[in-house]
Amino acid sequence: MEVNKKILNKNLTGKQAGYHRAVKIWLIVGLIMVVGQIVIGGITRLTESGLSITEWKPLSGAMPPLNAADWQDEYEKYAASPQFEKIFADISMADFKFIYFWEWFHRQWARIMGMVFIVGFLAFWRKGWLHGRLMRRLGITVLLAAIAASFGWIMVASGLHDRPWVNAYKLTIHLSLGITLFSYLLWTTLKVLYPLEQGYPQNGVEKWLKPLNIVLVLQLILGGIMSGARTAIVYPEWPLMKGEFLPSVITDINMWTVDNFVNYEQSVFQPALIQFLHRTSAYLLIIIVIGYLIQAFSKAISPLLVKTNAMLVTLLVIQALLGIATAVSSLGQVPVGLGVAHQFGAIALVGVVVLLNYLYHPGRVLADVDKTVEKLDKIVATVELVP
Repeated sequence: MEVNKKILNKNLTGKQAGYHRAVKIWLIVGLIMVVGQIVIGGITRLTESGLSITEWKPLSGAMPPLNAADWQDEYEKYAASPQFEKIFADISMADFKFIYFWEWFHRQWARIMGMVFIVGFLAFWRKGWLHGRLMRRLGITVLLAAIAASFGWIMVASGLHDRPWVNAYKLTIHLSLGITLFSYLLWTTLKVLYPLEQGYPQNGVEKWLKPLNIVLVLQLILGGIMSGARTAIVYPEWPLMKGEFLPSVITDINMWTVDNFVNYEQSVFQPALIQFLHRTSAYLLIIIVIGYLIQAFSKAISPLLVKTNAMLVTLLVIQALLGIATAVSSLGQVPVGLGVAHQFGAIALVGVVVLLNYLYHPGRVLADVDKTVEKLDKIVATVELVP
């Protein structure tokens, strides 16, 4: 019986070898759910919904209020919060139900993510589809998710005493943990979907990756503080900030006090500084990307890198335009639609930069992919010996 070696190689080695299709779909679904959680978190923040639930009940909190008495009980708990007393003392039950929904949905989505992971993990582990380095990477993913969820409550608790808003710095840590979780899971998914033994030829282009990564991380952190401190409302214009490129309040040495950083609502200093740094780091990011693209497109690179670079510049332009539109539209309140779109654009940009880093520096291939390919190569060799 003759065996077509080409067909066998096509079906058993290379990209076809490795993890089961169900595992790949599971990881992709997980990625989508993490992105969804970050976006829902943005909606929750921009609609002022984050403090509507004043208790941390990971399990029993999955059930929302089901009758008028339950709703009244939740309303009274919220009425005891600083946000209610100082800002929303006249909120109606209908409006309360609206903000309650978004905070509840944000927490519920996290519970659903946990269930999807646990069910998939146990099913695939029992079938023997998960082992080696992937198991360790999944363990780190769970740890990151748990830390992000725990810090979510720490963030909420910061707005239940004295301050009527969540602490901007704690919100930034919560958001940063969410983006770190997304990046790590994306890298793991790329290793499963597209295992690379070595990166693409670099020709000096890779020198741009480090500054690109550093400035992007800085930009994300500053964006988180901007969102938490609502600094866009203080300077709703572009390209200047109340007629100045560098606000004079920043150059006033007397304004550089710990109190102005801690109690940032009481002065324009922190909002001015954070928004100025956010804008200038965006300009710097654009310059770095332009420098990278000029050198990258002058080299012989693969079609996949060309597409990735095209996505990078496209998303960067869109993100810059969304940032400007959000800033100039923040007249008394940050517009929810633009704010959420800007946050989603940031996640998409992070995703492309992670892909770019992976294509140049993929790291070590996951162990079980190596073993699978090696085993299948032996099968091919054995079949060749059959007369």
